[in-house]
Amino acid sequence: MELRQNYTLRGNTKPQSHIITVGGGKGGIGKSFISSSIAIFLANQGYRTVLVDLDLGCANLHTYLGLNKINKGISNFLNSNDTALDNYIIPTSFPQLGLITTNDPDNFDSSQINILQKSKLMSALFKLKADYIIFDLSAGTTETTLDFYLMGNSNILVTTPEPSSIENAYRFLKSSFYRKLKRIENQMGIKDTVAHLMSNKEALNIKSPYDLLKAIYMSDKEKGEQLMRNLSQFSPYFILNQTRSPRDISLGYSIKSVCHKYFGLKGEFLGHVDHDNAVWQSLRNRKHLLVEYPHSQLYAQLMNITRAITKKNEYLNKVA
Repeated sequence: MELRQNYTLRGNTKPQSHIITVGGGKGGIGKSFISSSIAIFLANQGYRTVLVDLDLGCANLHTYLGLNKINKGISNFLNSNDTALDNYIIPTSFPQLGLITTNDPDNFDSSQINILQKSKLMSALFKLKADYIIFDLSAGTTETTLDFYLMGNSNILVTTPEPSSIENAYRFLKSSFYRKLKRIENQMGIKDTVAHLMSNKEALNIKSPYDLLKAIYMSDKEKGEQLMRNLSQFSPYFILNQTRSPRDISLGYSIKSVCHKYFGLKGEFLGHVDHDNAVWQSLRNRKHLLVEYPHSQLYAQLMNITRAITKKNEYLNKVA
């Protein structure tokens, strides 16, 4: 169907860099390990890369990179008159990789950020110039975490095969979906339509987010089609961490299927990373696994995941 009107949505301007956001509904699933691994591989490939630790109350990416005391960070930036983050990038031992973190995680977390500070930080990250910027997000589904997650050009969802982790990943995806929908519905003028449909969801047999999208389309085909087109830009990538068996790995494809069936989103399974004690052993030595064990199976798995991300980015740039 040819649309009679295009709705230009606020927030559709592209950032200065390709932003990769790494989230998950549960703590302890390896988000920081995955984020830092992707960042190191990108930097080693020659890409100007900035790794941003947005788990503000429990910032630990500096440990993965072998850094000790942090003298400047996000808390300083938010309490300053600066509008750019360039002076807050901390050099690392990897020539093309910089780190932005908080220097006072014990007394500062995302719950303390007000809306003006969040807007300031989001704007500065949006304008930061690099080839790739990677956000390592906090666990949970707070509005701040979801807003940072949805800033990504590539949205990665990390989970483990444990049932509780899978359940929390679904909740995170569901919360991200509805957070994005809320932002779009306000701009497209369909807030009342969505509210009406949700208040009658049992009568209308709306059992999933995808059912809601179809109901919106049936209510107003023009806006419904435009809504689906905008939501299709949100296509999460899944990484299954700490796998131990082929059965564990197969869960990645199941998650992809659920993403399409219940959310109407394409989604993609990027790959898996095996469980290996070498991860915590290298961290105890304050060295990243990629440096400590460059011939490990995990090294190859993480390299393949990173290559998949860059290939997809190159393809999208070609068709854009």
